[in-house]
Amino acid sequence: MQTTHGPSMQAIRYAAQRAVARTSLRRVAGDMGMAVSWLSGFLAGKETDLRARTVRQLREWYLRNTEGLVEQEETTASNALDFLVGGLLDDAQRAGAYSRLLQLLARAYSDQGPLPGWIRALLERDTREGNGGGAS
Repeated sequence: MQTTHGPSMQAIRYAAQRAVARTSLRRVAGDMGMAVSWLSGFLAGKETDLRARTVRQLREWYLRNTEGLVEQEETTASNALDFLVGGLLDDAQRAGAYSRLLQLLARAYSDQGPLPGWIRALLERDTREGNGGGAS
């Protein structure tokens, strides 16, 4: 039974994937109070029907371990990129620099594991806007 309160299972899964990449599957499973085999399935997206106790344990782990593991907000990330390219006076140059920075971030994150949702969303928006997304 899942409730709509608290972090989503997708956010918890992403944080757990990052935690495992930093330490180990065994350590994260221990921190969560879960079996290693269960966590492996959860990370692969195989665990979908979770009991209330499991959801509570995952959310408690998430709250204890969110620093450095949580996903950035799309708007915050876009504003940060806008700020970084804001010194370029020409609109086309700003738009191109925004896109190039976004692509570099996407490559850096993909080298470490799955792309965070905020990067996927910004990449989609940037593509829709013809490689000029975000730079205003």
